[in-house]
Amino acid sequence: MPTLVPTVKAMNPYLMPGLLAGPRGIRALMSEIHSSKIDLPTHDGRFTPREVVAHLADWEPILRARMQQTKDQPGSTIVPYDEGQRALDMDYAQKDWRVEIDRYIALRAETKKWLETLTAEDWNLTAVHAERGPQSLADQANLLLGHDLYHIEQLADVIEREIVGTW
Repeated sequence: MPTLVPTVKAMNPYLMPGLLAGPRGIRALMSEIHSSKIDLPTHDGRFTPREVVAHLADWEPILRARMQQTKDQPGSTIVPYDEGQRALDMDYAQKDWRVEIDRYIALRAETKKWLETLTAEDWNLTAVHAERGPQSLADQANLLLGHDLYHIEQLADVIEREIVGTW
């Protein structure tokens, strides 16, 4: 009988370059948002641009710690946070977005450097998110790109509304 070899999930080839592109894109978008809009919610019930950047900087080490937990303790449970409450607790509304964007970019570089140390087998390790269910380390790493894009779209909407409003 042949020996079954577990399939190793291939890493997304866009992951590593995308990890650095997202924060740079956020910085570029923030530089285009008029200062009068920095503290206005982007949509009802959503963060302001200032809070978006503070949120991204705050969550980067949380998301990396979850991936590290998955590598070190496969099968463990990832505990969710209430993002809205964390924004209040960490006072996102008072953060200097320029400082936070620099922090986010530096923290993301650390995340990328850590991800580059993973073996092919590590990418398949799984933990269980208490709300979302099983997530491989690859799933969690790719979530970083989606999270960036979600907030890039949010900030792009602010700029789009500013441009339309000038016609």
